[in-house]
Amino acid sequence: MLSFIYQVCRGYQQTHHVRPNVLYISDTHLAALRAELDTHPNPDKLRRYLGMEVIVRSRLLHPKVCWLPSAARKAS
Repeated sequence: MLSFIYQVCRGYQQTHHVRPNVLYISDTHLAALRAELDTHPNPDKLRRYLGMEVIVRSRLLHPKVCWLPSAARKAS
């Protein structure tokens, strides 16, 4: 899961010339990511590790990334 997210982020950055700061992910993918990273259900720890805000959407088929100004303010 982490390698897929990395590829999505890299593609976004190459296309838009800005590093994404928001990850949209489903509950199922989030559980797989947490298992892969061996993290507890602490959203702050995951957010710091990934360096982006994490937004869970139950009907999302694949993880997606974007850049939002509001997330940039939260990160600084």
